[in-house]
Amino acid sequence: MALERLQDYCLTGTALEGEFIVDDHAHMGPWNNFNVPEGGSAAAMVRSMDTLGIDVTIASPHIAIGPDYLEGNRQVAEAAEQFPDRILPYITINPNYPLEEIEAEIRHWHDTTGIKGFKLHPSLHKATTLDDGYTPVYEYCQEHGLPILSHCWNGEGGLEKVIATLSERYPAVSFLNAHSSSTWEVIEQNCKVAREYEQYYLDLAGSVLLYGGLETMVERVGAEKILFGTDVPFIDPRPGLGRMLCARISDEDKRKILGLNAKRIFGI
Repeated sequence: MALERLQDYCLTGTALEGEFIVDDHAHMGPWNNFNVPEGGSAAAMVRSMDTLGIDVTIASPHIAIGPDYLEGNRQVAEAAEQFPDRILPYITINPNYPLEEIEAEIRHWHDTTGIKGFKLHPSLHKATTLDDGYTPVYEYCQEHGLPILSHCWNGEGGLEKVIATLSERYPAVSFLNAHSSSTWEVIEQNCKVAREYEQYYLDLAGSVLLYGGLETMVERVGAEKILFGTDVPFIDPRPGLGRMLCARISDEDKRKILGLNAKRIFGI
């Protein structure tokens, strides 16, 4: 039986029901020096989702953002086949490889599984989001109106200049910024860019939970610009979900952040 308020699910330790919850920022597999239960397997992640009431997790395996993006894409496609409608793959691209290989990888997943979105990690791939190796990603997303989640939007001129450049070149693309609430400085900077650029969205995944941070973000940019993410299994998803459910914002805004925004942006 559905509880009266969303925060009551957290306060009573009850799995969410009757809601549509999307984790827009997840990984899979082990990570160096981190305790990842059951090696971050897809099955373990789905059990965690069931415990909390999360319907869909959009994932990019650790190996994809690390040493082998091709293997990572294969692993998450396999997980999505094993758990249809529960795990949704990000396609990850490493811009340091030849353009022919990158273009072939995009074509492969377009033809075999379809693509809902891309995950970029320029920091681990020692790149910037303006590198030529990412051009096939932007062009594909522009053609198909797809979102891109990036660990950061770095490049010459800084965040605002990069988003200005990309928004002008690719007006059909949604640019999702990971870890947008990690510090007050980060919140201020990202809210400024989100107010200025319609295509720029803020992801909540992270290990730092600032008291009042989420409420400030909703006040500055509106709940429509914010997406719920956990970084699971790199980070335990429970604190982030608890913060969401107990935030001092309306249940209507919580529902937008928890799943309705992702449903719209990813076409789920």
